[in-house]
Amino acid sequence: MNENSIRGIEQGRAKFAYDCVNEVAQNSGEDLKKKYKSGAKKLPVLIKTNGLGQTLAFINKRDSGNEKLYDMIGQWLSCKQLIELDDNADLVEVVISKPSNEYQRMTTETLALLNWVRRFVDGLMKNVEGDN
Repeated sequence: MNENSIRGIEQGRAKFAYDCVNEVAQNSGEDLKKKYKSGAKKLPVLIKTNGLGQTLAFINKRDSGNEKLYDMIGQWLSCKQLIELDDNADLVEVVISKPSNEYQRMTTETLALLNWVRRFVDGLMKNVEGDN
């Protein structure tokens, strides 16, 4: 893979992450922003410790901030054509049903996306105190 294609992939992740974080930063109340910021900072560690499937199961419908992150991850994996989500599909079920090599690719892609999300959360929500 050459440098230009890697740069293009990173720019795609960055744009998607920016749009998602900016949407929350501009159109949400303080409580949602706090939960979103806190979740964005904790998710990479949870994924590395517990795995992508378990982490998604843990954050699904936990609170509004984590729900936004859950939906964002599903949209991104679908956009990258790593999964197919229809109206009845459950992200956790789809992710854990994948073979090991695909599961690892989804994990790597999710962590790369969350790296951008954390950067933008720090910049766009610098005045928001995250939940601890």
